[in-house]
Amino acid sequence: MKDMIEGFVKIMNRKIITDKQVCKLWNNNMIPALEYQLQGVVITENEAKQLMAPINTLIKHKCKMPSSLPNCVLYDKDIYGVKDIYSLQFESLSKNIMYMANGNEIVRSIFKIQMEQLQQEAWTPLCFAEKVSQVKFSTKRFVRDALIVLDSKKFHLCDHENYNDLFRNHRIRGGYILIEEVLEEEF
Repeated sequence: MKDMIEGFVKIMNRKIITDKQVCKLWNNNMIPALEYQLQGVVITENEAKQLMAPINTLIKHKCKMPSSLPNCVLYDKDIYGVKDIYSLQFESLSKNIMYMANGNEIVRSIFKIQMEQLQQEAWTPLCFAEKVSQVKFSTKRFVRDALIVLDSKKFHLCDHENYNDLFRNHRIRGGYILIEEVLEEEF
């Protein structure tokens, strides 16, 4: 993705085109290609900002605006309407996770198995969706990393406070003392 963006910026810097044309080319040509790439990988917000930095600089340069101009001006639909990679990823991840959780029977059962595996990896009797904010991003498991990114924007998969039975479907019955409470923070 980084190479694609750098190539786009390099080509656009040489061309004599307006800022609106750059925005149009970005939104219509590059975004679909990047969206396709994002289907197989989850990136953090910082990584998305680093990927967007050359585009932001290019558009600010083309419209002869100061580099201190806030990026939100570029992303505003009524002004420039530049599509942000992180927003697109968030939209895509939320759709994919909701489809996996509520899709047909096979997809739903695979998603349930993945959630149980994440729960076992985290050594917790809690639902992984409850624990996700304490897990580190590692880019090794799509569902885990997607849940971490979604949780960072307060998009929660489960709403446990609405259940009378907290062990409903996805908590492991047993003791009420978590392993984190027993072990020191070094572990």
